[in-house]
Amino acid sequence: MKNYQKRISRGFTLVELLIVIVVIAILALIVIPRLMSATRRAKEANMRENLGRIRHAVMRFQADTGVYPATLPDIVASGTPNGWVGGAAEPVLANTYKGPYLQSSGYTDHPGIPVNPLDPNRPASVATSWDYDPASGNVNVSSSITGNTVEDNSPYSQL
Repeated sequence: MKNYQKRISRGFTLVELLIVIVVIAILALIVIPRLMSATRRAKEANMRENLGRIRHAVMRFQADTGVYPATLPDIVASGTPNGWVGGAAEPVLANTYKGPYLQSSGYTDHPGIPVNPLDPNRPASVATSWDYDPASGNVNVSSSITGNTVEDNSPYSQL
């Protein structure tokens, strides 16, 4: 009979280390996509909130002056609208304007308008994030921003 010596273990075997690495990799594959989805949902919620604030400001502008603003930056202007015209080329009377209607940080060219977190060009310009129709006062997500929402898979342009 052979005399076996008792082996003293001083660490982990290669098989044990590989099993731990595989388990960690599987967990990472499960968790990382969920974290990415949560980030996108947060940006979409922020975009919806900003879009609602802009739409509300346009409605308040129209309620006060009787016309829609000619451009989105008109809702954040703080001066007297001397010589302004609305979206339908009607004059905006100075005694009816009670703006600014939005006060927040935003774009570099118009600091009061909220940014769109899904705009890859942010905070470059208002024109790249929001589509505005001065005749009807409709504000939508810019058609240059493509994609669908995570929750109901509707296109951003239909929000």
